[in-house]
Amino acid sequence: MDDSRINPDGTPTLAQVAARAGVSPITVSRVVRLPDMVAEATRERVETAMRELGYVPNLVAGSLASARTRAVGVLVPTVANAIFADTIQGISDTLEPLGYAVFLAQSHYDDAREEKMLSALLARRPEALIMVGSPATAAGARMLRRAGIPVVETWDLPTNPIDAVAGFDNKAAGAAVARHFASVGRRKLAFIGGDDPRAGRRWAGFYQAAQEAGLEPPLRLVLARNAGAGVAAAADLTGRDGVFAANDALAFGLLAGLRQAGRRVPEDVGVVGLGDLEIGRLIFPTLSTVRIDGEAIGRTAGLLTVSRDGPRRIDLGFSLVVRETG
Repeated sequence: MDDSRINPDGTPTLAQVAARAGVSPITVSRVVRLPDMVAEATRERVETAMRELGYVPNLVAGSLASARTRAVGVLVPTVANAIFADTIQGISDTLEPLGYAVFLAQSHYDDAREEKMLSALLARRPEALIMVGSPATAAGARMLRRAGIPVVETWDLPTNPIDAVAGFDNKAAGAAVARHFASVGRRKLAFIGGDDPRAGRRWAGFYQAAQEAGLEPPLRLVLARNAGAGVAAAADLTGRDGVFAANDALAFGLLAGLRQAGRRVPEDVGVVGLGDLEIGRLIFPTLSTVRIDGEAIGRTAGLLTVSRDGPRRIDLGFSLVVRETG
């Protein structure tokens, strides 16, 4: 593949990156394949030019550049949180019988890492890409738009996705939890979760619905997204009688922290999570939660990568499941 010419599809070339960075094409090639051999200042200049142009190197061997890779890239925030496991399973169960291999990358909720992982996935020339959420940076969005492959965003419901989306309305989910708390007499609410856009939309819906119900402004605690952070959060929730945890893992930790603090659930405080992990149905008290069918999201995303028939924006919805904690 000759990266020095102008690509007929309008995507940026290695030569254009070199010209923008003021270096030779071979230097750009070294940054892509052997970055440790390039001086840091030069490497940063080339990487900046690549981001600005939306350039994605082709790491597939030249003789295979035009061949089908039968691969689909999947980018998730983390595999440490079981909330995304069902989605990955749904994607695999849909695509693998059709002859596709699924390869996975993690962003760790870091915008810069997400951008690098998108570039790394696209460099291997997948036939489609599925990601949780939407691109966090303008450069990431540019790369996806220029890739010329099906792109499916999941676990959210943007009005104008890059290509397709299979998810649910996070803001509406937050609002549903606040309205539930108000309906059972909870008056002093709190939200615990991360600072990612999906959590932000859950918070926005939760806050707005609480205000509309005449409740005092809810408290928001921005935390890590694991059970340990939920345990620690209990100390900062004194006086709050209804807490929405942005995922079930946080909710499990919060229940432990409240128990250690001598606060009874649900008598003193109600707790609602999100995700409907299986363990939430088995613990005592059983966890109230917003049920998200992560496997259905994955299956739908997989189908959207292989067929363009039908709508490209699919709302799979959610349901509030009230159990013993809420």
